[in-house]
Amino acid sequence: MQYSESACLLIAGQISRFKQHQHLPSYQDAVKSYGRHCQQPVPPQPREYFAAPSQATVAQQAVTTQVTAPAVGSPVLLPKAEPSRLSSVSQQLLWLVAALFVFFLFRLLFQTPWGMSRSEYLGFIAERQLAKLLSNRLSDDYRHYHNVILKTAQGDLTEIDHLLVSPFGIFVIEVKNYQGWIFGGQHHAHWVVQHYRRKNQFPSPIRQNYKHTEAVAHFFEIDSTIKTEKIFSIIAFSDRAEFKTAMPDNVLHIEDVGRYIEKISAFGRRISDESLLRYRSRLNLLIPQAEELRKQHKLQLQGQELLRELNQRNG
Repeated sequence: MQYSESACLLIAGQISRFKQHQHLPSYQDAVKSYGRHCQQPVPPQPREYFAAPSQATVAQQAVTTQVTAPAVGSPVLLPKAEPSRLSSVSQQLLWLVAALFVFFLFRLLFQTPWGMSRSEYLGFIAERQLAKLLSNRLSDDYRHYHNVILKTAQGDLTEIDHLLVSPFGIFVIEVKNYQGWIFGGQHHAHWVVQHYRRKNQFPSPIRQNYKHTEAVAHFFEIDSTIKTEKIFSIIAFSDRAEFKTAMPDNVLHIEDVGRYIEKISAFGRRISDESLLRYRSRLNLLIPQAEELRKQHKLQLQGQELLRELNQRNG
């Protein structure tokens, strides 16, 4: 049986729509139907809407009515309508659209762009917020570097969120995007974040950033006796955090970082032009190695995580 021209046009449209997804049943059914029933499509038959039926047509209808009329009291059995191929294709298409909608809704609710975890994505947002603030507030005297990976004196790698090199000092900034109440202190090895009834410990960011400042001093070959005069540690929390214990001056919210740097810079120049040129040149030389250093740092973190898991099992 050959389909009408209009039906074949619809099937051809279905084939074109799913051409890039030939593994789907919608595409395969449409190709089969077109090959079987659209080789010689039936052209539309014009009909006069107001033409009176002929006597032969009326007689034929009367005979058909007499033959098929059921007996009185007997149940009337209606003819079964054969399922339409087009309706089957439409249902499959609707199911596909619904499945895609649920899939993308799930990604929106439970996942983040670029394959990041939720914590990584929140950290990325906080770092970008700080970068924008520093760019708008500070002058060109402050050369800004972010996500810098340096080797420590012990030979391992550490990543610095933000590094500012200026005549007024070198500022090493660690960004945290925790939500909730923050409890901590200068000499505490672990701090606590509380969000409603949930409490979690995290390593002291002061100690974490101390390692970063040591790596910067090692990289720039700054003597430890003058390190504190040139390198300054800053811990920047997002506005989602609320401090519940007294914090050191260098632990603050992101929006206060610019003012804190300007306050330190007001004491005047600490680094000579010659040293500035040397520091910036060394950082620029790291750019071609950035991708390889990032891979090594990732492997190092994975190894540390595996070691912690083994220690927990054996402990």
